[in-house]
Amino acid sequence: MAINFKHSGENIDYVNGTGAIIKSGDPIVIGNAQIGIALVNIAIGATGTVKKEGVFVLAKNTSDAVVQGQKLWWDATANEVVNAPALNSYFIGYADKAELAATATVHVDLEEFSEEGPRTLTLAATGAQTLNVGDFGSGDLTLLATNTAAQTVNIPSVATIPPGAKLIVKKTSADAFAVTLDPAASETIAGGATFATLDAANDLGQFVSTGAAWVLINSVIAA
Repeated sequence: MAINFKHSGENIDYVNGTGAIIKSGDPIVIGNAQIGIALVNIAIGATGTVKKEGVFVLAKNTSDAVVQGQKLWWDATANEVVNAPALNSYFIGYADKAELAATATVHVDLEEFSEEGPRTLTLAATGAQTLNVGDFGSGDLTLLATNTAAQTVNIPSVATIPPGAKLIVKKTSADAFAVTLDPAASETIAGGATFATLDAANDLGQFVSTGAAWVLINSVIAA
């Protein structure tokens, strides 16, 4: 065995910086890599073991039927697995076996965020929308904006998402209201503090993260 071998990588030491006690069995977001499962209780500020591979039984939304091998997502707000991507959800892995909608749990085979593939989300028609690292887990996010009023989309810091992450935003409603893309803190998008020119049906902007800012690489804007 190589003299620099440390361990298989199935388990990692995780420092609990969440500000809350982590319980054994809790799903844990590991950077922009994946969801792992805590194997022990981890006090605030303490270090404990988190497993990155294997099949675990987790709570499931009881409106969602699941077929074997289906992709699954973790809703960290509701603390349950769902069968389709939603705003702020995290790709968690695949269903190890089928479950009826009414079943309260599901067997999940853990996988990395990159396994999700491109994510497409349809935004709510009104109200500010806030994205998080889960939305960019695969590094490829498309937003369909159905806004019927002026709307702001808050983007997480580029430091928290995969390097080179791509964002496409297309306005799909005919209502003449802008979708304003607002990056974190002092980060810029297309060279400015915000991007607010998507205000007509089928307007489109495509951006890529440099790790420091969002660069506009393509746009289709109505005259």
